[in-house]
Amino acid sequence: MEWFLKDLRFAWRGLRRSPGFTFAVVLTLGLALGLNTVMFSLVHSLVLRPLPFPRSEDLVRLYCTQPEQSSASPSEPEVAAWAEEIQAFQGVVGLRYTSVNRTGGEVPERLLAARVTPNLLSVVGVSPIAGRPFEPMDAQPGAAPAALISHGLATRLFATPEAAPGQWVQLDGSGVLVAGVLPRGFALGDSSREPDVWLPLLLRTTPEALGEHRLTVLARLKPGVSLEAARQAAAQRSLMLHRGDAGPGIAAPPHGVEARSWQEDVTGQVRGISYALWGAALFVLMIACANVSNLLLARAVHRRKENAIRIALGASLRRRLLESIAESTLLAVLGGMVGLVFANWGIDALSLLLAPTLRGLTAPGLPPSVLLFAVGLCTGTALLLGLVPALDSLQMTLSPLLKEGHGSTGTRHRLRSGLVVFQLVMALVLLTGAGLSMRTLIYLTHVELGFQPEGVMYASLQLPAHRYPDVDSRIRAAARLEESLSSLPGVDALGLQQDIHLGGSTRSSSVQVEATDDSTRRPAEHRVASPGAFKTLGVPLRHGRLFEASDSAGAPEVAVVNESFVRVFLGGREPLGARFTFDGNRWWTVVGIVGDVRHRELTAPPAPAFYLPVGQVGPDQLTLVLRGAPAPTLRQVRTAVSGMDPELPVPSLEPLGGLVARGRQRFTQVLTLLSAFSSMALALALLGIWGVVSYDVTQRGRELSIRHVLGASERSLIWLVVGETGRLVALSLLLGVPTAMGLGQGLRSLLHGVSPTDIPTLLEVAVLLGGVGLLAAWLPARRVAKTDPARALRAD
Repeated sequence: MEWFLKDLRFAWRGLRRSPGFTFAVVLTLGLALGLNTVMFSLVHSLVLRPLPFPRSEDLVRLYCTQPEQSSASPSEPEVAAWAEEIQAFQGVVGLRYTSVNRTGGEVPERLLAARVTPNLLSVVGVSPIAGRPFEPMDAQPGAAPAALISHGLATRLFATPEAAPGQWVQLDGSGVLVAGVLPRGFALGDSSREPDVWLPLLLRTTPEALGEHRLTVLARLKPGVSLEAARQAAAQRSLMLHRGDAGPGIAAPPHGVEARSWQEDVTGQVRGISYALWGAALFVLMIACANVSNLLLARAVHRRKENAIRIALGASLRRRLLESIAESTLLAVLGGMVGLVFANWGIDALSLLLAPTLRGLTAPGLPPSVLLFAVGLCTGTALLLGLVPALDSLQMTLSPLLKEGHGSTGTRHRLRSGLVVFQLVMALVLLTGAGLSMRTLIYLTHVELGFQPEGVMYASLQLPAHRYPDVDSRIRAAARLEESLSSLPGVDALGLQQDIHLGGSTRSSSVQVEATDDSTRRPAEHRVASPGAFKTLGVPLRHGRLFEASDSAGAPEVAVVNESFVRVFLGGREPLGARFTFDGNRWWTVVGIVGDVRHRELTAPPAPAFYLPVGQVGPDQLTLVLRGAPAPTLRQVRTAVSGMDPELPVPSLEPLGGLVARGRQRFTQVLTLLSAFSSMALALALLGIWGVVSYDVTQRGRELSIRHVLGASERSLIWLVVGETGRLVALSLLLGVPTAMGLGQGLRSLLHGVSPTDIPTLLEVAVLLGGVGLLAAWLPARRVAKTDPARALRAD
């Protein structure tokens, strides 16, 4: 140990004498190590660290599965049936996200709410920080209305969470007792933001409810029960339920159940991204290590004669190896310290990849395990960097080295050339990943949406049950809303929908078509729209007609379906005039066919969907869509709405194009990071080429000068050097293209509209890398070729 400390002090003195070299190496390693620490922190938070719930590994998410829909939200009767499966589950929670209007303040406001079965907190293992949890009686008919509220809402309304329990708040016009306050940031990770209010939900078990698929289901497994055993038990319950409630003439659907780990479910969307980015960061680290190894190797070659004298004086291989490792250890430690500074900055920026609620559950940070990883990475880097110069010393032959003068060697170092090839291969893989991501973003920019978001503004509204208790009152309210808002200046088109496209909310129902050979129910997306919504959003009419003002309560029930609905449900028959049901009571006649619309997300293909008229359904949730230039302001919309109902809040008025941009945001962020990694890798690889060629032509100065004196032109000298480098670049492309094609499969989940082996992308990257690689070799070759040969020979 004493010898190693002496070696460290000796290495420190040497590094201080070459500050430029030390700064370049420490900064390179710091960026690469910091980048890997940040990426590992993300993977650690999403995959390795459990969710902040007791025994979170036992929490699972349950889905329904049917042939046309791999995973669908379960219905309330199914959740009630699963809750009875006491051999597999300790508890089953059903919930759905909605919104409520809070009144009683200066202005009405809309709050995000979640209706949940009363056992939520007992299943997840969380207790209120003030007050009590829900009790089973809270969900029973006639019980006093109770709610759990978020820490943020309690602080905003009552100053402290402790003061909230026992207070009353006005929600949808009714007084609701605050039973308890949830911990700060409490969320389940599957909503866009932390809910403000949690309300008790009583599960319905009627046949009509069986066709309404809109619940999120969270269950806790019993100890010793596997995920597959729980899935089979739930599937058996669902099959029995559907066989009993299918009704006369309607076959039970080919129904299944999918069970997933809750952590995997809520983090699944960003897991693939995190692994891909961590892999890219590791490539950057390998390129950085190769680059630094090349610098250290150049120093070792430059000091060969000095080392040869030391060997002649008796310096052992072990002694020289320890000195090399001491120097690399010092560089790695300094780089690691710089890397931790970069990591501390980068973690906050990287958290933007996560949704706010997911960020609260699995926020990346620098816990001891991540710091231990960083220490291990520094240690491995130090050993790797120390071994490379040591390998050079093994190949030294004393006699020629002691005889030659400084700089007389003209041999290209094979190890340095190998490191350059390695850097170029890694850079090509990263550039290919960035290129594929760019093509995905281009595809999503030009993907056919099925509607025209440009110039459309939208606002969400919630009709409170106490003011609009039935369908007729909600239909009248929707008509008054359209009438009031149509008089606003600048409004060219106006309509109402229940859920806005790409807004994150999707409803589905099990559909049965009348008079078909197949009596099986299948799921279809369930939408509600007013006559003006299609025109406002630019959804094209393919056949038949759209809704009209006459499609109101008391008139024959009509529906408009999309082209996917026709293919799945009405293939081979005339669609107009066909009838279908989704609740077993009312039959809806198809009067029109519209184009497919991407409703759930940009990357999801359009699903079968049917539209029902607002004038016949009267939903309690409405989304106002309007087109105008210039568009009305939020104040104007609020004034128009309050003229109809002063207790009806309009939280915001936003451009529909913002939802489209938000759908691309995740891919934009990935492209930005991959591009940054690729740019860093390319810069390091080019620096490696430039360093090798510069050192090589410097060492070959005498040879090149003699060639020049004997009549070689500047151009021939340049091509002599560039040609040798070109062989390295060609070898890199030969090895890199198959490697990029293989590793591109790991990006498959992040790619849309492009293959992982996209040939144009690979060709473009190969041309780019080859061109800039040769340019990096041409610059030092041109400088040396223009040097006066007589001056070079005298200097030698």
